[in-house]
Amino acid sequence: MKKIDQDTELDYQALVLTDSFQTRFMPLTHVQPRCLLPLANVPLIEYTLEFLAQTDVVSEVFLMCSAHADQIQEYIDHSKWVLPSSPFTKIQTVLSMESRSVGDSVRDIDARGVITGDFILVSGDVITNMDLNKALSVHRQHKQDDRDYVSTMVLKQASPLHRSRSCVEPACFILEEGTNRCVYYQDIPPVDGKKTSVNIDPELLGEIGEFVVKNDLIDCRVDICTPQVLTTFQENFDYQFLRADWVKGVLGSDLLRKHIYTYITREDYAARVESWQTYDGISQDVLERWCYPIVPERNLLEDQTYSYESQHIYKEDNIRLSQSCKIESRVEIGSGTFVGDGSRVGASVIGRDCYIGNNVTIENSYIWSGARIEDGSVVKHSIVASGAVIRKNAVIKPGSVLGFGVIVGENVVVEEDTKIVKTPFKEKKRANEIPSDLNSEDETEDSSSQVTTTTNTTAEEEDEEGEDLEPTQPGKGDPSIVGPDGVGFVYEDDERYKGMVSQMAVLDLSDVSIASSTITHHSKRKKRTLSSATSQFLSEEEEEDFEKEAIATVDRAMENNHDMDTALLELNTLRMSMNVTYHEVRLATCTSLLKRVDHFIATETLGVKEATEKIFRKWSPLFRRQVFDAEDQVDLMMIIQEICNGLDLEYGAMVLLYVLLILYEEEVIDEDSIHVWWESEDSKAMDKVREKTSKWIEWLEQAESESESESGEDGDEE
Repeated sequence: MKKIDQDTELDYQALVLTDSFQTRFMPLTHVQPRCLLPLANVPLIEYTLEFLAQTDVVSEVFLMCSAHADQIQEYIDHSKWVLPSSPFTKIQTVLSMESRSVGDSVRDIDARGVITGDFILVSGDVITNMDLNKALSVHRQHKQDDRDYVSTMVLKQASPLHRSRSCVEPACFILEEGTNRCVYYQDIPPVDGKKTSVNIDPELLGEIGEFVVKNDLIDCRVDICTPQVLTTFQENFDYQFLRADWVKGVLGSDLLRKHIYTYITREDYAARVESWQTYDGISQDVLERWCYPIVPERNLLEDQTYSYESQHIYKEDNIRLSQSCKIESRVEIGSGTFVGDGSRVGASVIGRDCYIGNNVTIENSYIWSGARIEDGSVVKHSIVASGAVIRKNAVIKPGSVLGFGVIVGENVVVEEDTKIVKTPFKEKKRANEIPSDLNSEDETEDSSSQVTTTTNTTAEEEDEEGEDLEPTQPGKGDPSIVGPDGVGFVYEDDERYKGMVSQMAVLDLSDVSIASSTITHHSKRKKRTLSSATSQFLSEEEEEDFEKEAIATVDRAMENNHDMDTALLELNTLRMSMNVTYHEVRLATCTSLLKRVDHFIATETLGVKEATEKIFRKWSPLFRRQVFDAEDQVDLMMIIQEICNGLDLEYGAMVLLYVLLILYEEEVIDEDSIHVWWESEDSKAMDKVREKTSKWIEWLEQAESESESESGEDGDEE
């Protein structure tokens, strides 16, 4: 029996939209629905269901399915969610084959009469560790206090250029100061590279004293709704899109006079996988454990066996790694996979039953289950779908997507931002297409312009359902693209969405200039235009100094003796909110720790060795979330050397030596990186502070030489 909060009258139902109503993941979603595409070797729908399962009040889940509904039905039928141990009393797939938008799906579920009270409307591609119970508590309070209340939008505050934010779906929310009631919403897509602005009708702000303009938010597409949401969709058949139609329509209607609120989470992780850019960014966030406890070794699928190793390496049982292959940081490898001699894998996810040959290089890429990459090939910043084959010495350049079953021939070079599909296709026209002039939100994808393999589109397509598409060109493949022994054709898509990660620089949205800006409303008569050019002064008062805040965070952790997880969480939250590099995090951490060491020595509280041991023995684990590869290790040592070079000459060199010894013993730095740092010109330029460390470096080199000598002798004996 579930324990229900005393404020809760009934359990909530959840409505999950498994369809994206988009084509951003074409051509992959021509074969498989987006909600079943793997992220960190787990289907996306699992993350959404896991999120709902963490609450204690979601009893029934309805999965609205249109495109590839049969695949979703089969997946759920064989999942843990239908077992008696499932946290849901009911999980049901609802086939809505005629739905072409969010509005259609909501109207369909309302017509079936299965939603009986307040419900949670959520997209099937949400990755989050947030506690939904907090948002539900806010929802109940609004429902009690405001008789015109209809829903709460769950949003995540993040820095403007954070990698899990979409660069194709930016939006501006105008909120009432103090209550977070949304008074205006506007999507702000780029227009020919020009600056964009937010135009506000003063009549909408007539009763508002102060309001906040925010476009530093990730829209999680999690909405807590009252039954009136269903009613408004049913009464307005022109509402197709959740934000551009429904939210704007409700906020701008003099007849409805309904209120929509926002719940903004700052410390939790929350994002949607709704573009190539966010797929890449969120995958890396999961590998780097920013979404904890949503991490690979949690083994969300019942048959998974992942374990966690240092430097964010995750391995399942039954994998075969050749002795000379190199697995670098941020790598996940599934069961049954083989990696050959001399191959190098870094910042990548490799699925189950993959074959990686000899001398293969894989960087920042996603190799799905059953793929095969033969000897000498190079794959960088790309996706290789299940069953795809890359023959010997082929090169896959950044931004490429190899579809299911594609074969790239020997010595072929696949150019940047190339998408290849096994069989080309085009859309059959429908009688019920949505006119293209409704495409006002980048959630909006109209059916009138599905891309083909020969022409580009002018607007994004709504449906990814395979049965509406038919093959065009016969034959094994285009030899100019995949080689004479290859299988595949180029898939041409909208230029705006080419590449693994969209180039955010070209959007020129000037996010910082209007983020978190508070403006006092004075005039009712003039129409307001808050352009990114004229409102820059609004964010100057809130300019944040990461170094100062991060140093204070580490200082506070040491002073209050925080546990390591708390300190790591605070630093992570700060890093994500200000969107800084790990170099800045390492710099601030080292500054704080060495400042404390210097204080102990200068005040003669502790000796040099004792002070260094006291601080760095306990707090060196902070670097495990800041140092991921050899380059990071070298950078860390340079930072420490520069700070020690500024300490008192009597003990600065000794502090450097003791810190490096501790980091070496704690396996934060290794011998190879130490040698690279030591031989660098930047390090040699600060020769005074290196004096005490030189003997240790000589010892390391001698020990390494003796080890190699003994290894050679053992080989001779054999």
